[in-house]
Amino acid sequence: MKKMKTLMFLFMTVALVLAGCSSGGSDKSSGEGESGKGSVDISIVAHPAYSLKASDQKVVGYLKSSISQFEEQNNANVELSAYSSNISEAMAKLIEQASQDRAPDIAQIDAHILPRYYDYLQPLDPYLKKYDISLDDYYPFAKEVMKGPDGKIYGVQFTTDVRVMFYRKDLVPNPPKTWSEVLELGKKLKKQGYYAFLYPAGRGEGTTVTTILPMFWGQGGKLVDDQGKPVFGKGKNKQAMLNVLNFLDQTVKTGITPKRVSTYGSESDLNEEVATGKVAMFLGGNWQASQIKHILGEEEFKKWGVAPIPHKEGADIATTAGGWAWAMFAKDKDTQKAAVDFLAKTFVENEGMAQWSNIGGYLPVRKPVYKTDEYKGGKFTESFKKHLNKYAKARPSSEAYPEISSQLQVAVSSVVSGSKSPEQALADAWGAVKAK
Repeated sequence: MKKMKTLMFLFMTVALVLAGCSSGGSDKSSGEGESGKGSVDISIVAHPAYSLKASDQKVVGYLKSSISQFEEQNNANVELSAYSSNISEAMAKLIEQASQDRAPDIAQIDAHILPRYYDYLQPLDPYLKKYDISLDDYYPFAKEVMKGPDGKIYGVQFTTDVRVMFYRKDLVPNPPKTWSEVLELGKKLKKQGYYAFLYPAGRGEGTTVTTILPMFWGQGGKLVDDQGKPVFGKGKNKQAMLNVLNFLDQTVKTGITPKRVSTYGSESDLNEEVATGKVAMFLGGNWQASQIKHILGEEEFKKWGVAPIPHKEGADIATTAGGWAWAMFAKDKDTQKAAVDFLAKTFVENEGMAQWSNIGGYLPVRKPVYKTDEYKGGKFTESFKKHLNKYAKARPSSEAYPEISSQLQVAVSSVVSGSKSPEQALADAWGAVKAK
C-alpha cells in the first residue's frame, strides 16, 4: 500500500511539472508555438499561387524572406498554408470553418465575396492607422467590398486586375469604341487574313468577367438585385444580356471571330493565337501584357496597344476588376496586431505592395503605390490605372453568382459554337439559375 502511494505521488508530481510547461489553452500569445520561434503564432491560409506552393519561385522566395525577417524582428511564428486548387470549394469551406470558430487567424478571400464573411471578421481600422492606410487610398470598386455596413474595414485588398481590349496599332490605328465599329473594321481585317476580334468564350470565369460583364454593365445591366437574387433574365437586364449574346453571335457569323474561341475559358488561352501574328484585336486581362511581351519579344510587342472594351452604341464604358483581400478571424489582440504588421509590411503598405506587385505581376489596388520608386509599371500602366479608377466594377458578392457565372459561360459557348441561338441560350441559362 505504501509503495502504491509513493507511485501515485510521483505520477502527480510529473503531471504537475508537465502542466507547468504547457502553453495553456487557447491564449496564443502566451506560449512559443509549434516551431518554438516566437511568442505569437499566426496561422495564415492563402491561394496556392500566393503561398509557398506557388509555381513562381520569385513569389516563394519573397514570401520566405518576408516571413523569416518578420519572425526574427517580432518574436513571432508565421504558419503559411495553402487552399486546395478548387478555390470555390475552399471559399465555401472557409465560411463553414468560420461559422464553427475554426477559421485560421488570417485568410485570403476573393475580394468580391468578402461581404459574405463580415459576420465572422474582426475590424482592422485601429491597426491600419499605424501605417497610414485608409479607404481613400483605394480604387472605388475595392472600397465597396472592404467596408462593412457599420462603416468599419473588414478586409484589405492587396491585388487587383482589369480587363481591356488589346489591339495591333499597325492594323488598327483607331481602336473601335462600339460594336458596329468592331464589325465594320473586323470584316476588313478578315479579308486581309487576320483573326480580327478574339475573346474567351468557353467554360471558364474569363468568359464571364472579360467577355460578358463589361458589355453587360455598360448598358446598365444587373445580374442580381439588392437582395442578391438573380435578375439578369428579367426586363431591361434580359434585353441587355441578349444584346451581348447577339453581338457575339454576329462576330462569329461575319467571320471576324473563329468558333474555336468557344473552347477558351481563360484570357491567357488566347496567347497562343496572338503568337501566330494573325490576331488584330482581343479582349483580355492586364497580366497578359507581360506574357505577350515574353512570347513575342520586345520589337513585336511594341506594335500592341490597349483600349476600353467596345460597347453597344449609347452605352457607357465599363470593365471588370478582380483581386484578393486579407481578412482577420483571430480574436486575440496580440495576434491581431502581429498579423496586421506582417500583412502590411509584406503586401499592403506602399513598399510591401509595390514589391509584391512587381514580383507577381499584379496591379496595385492602392493609388499611392503607383507613385513610389519601388513600383515598376509597364507601358500600359497609365491606361490600366484609368480603367481601375473610372470604369471598373467588382462582381456581385451574391451566393447566386457562381451558378449565374457558370450558366452564362454555357450560354456564350453555345452561341459562339453555333449550337444555340442567343434567345435559346439565355432562356436556358435563366431557367437553370432559377431552378437552383
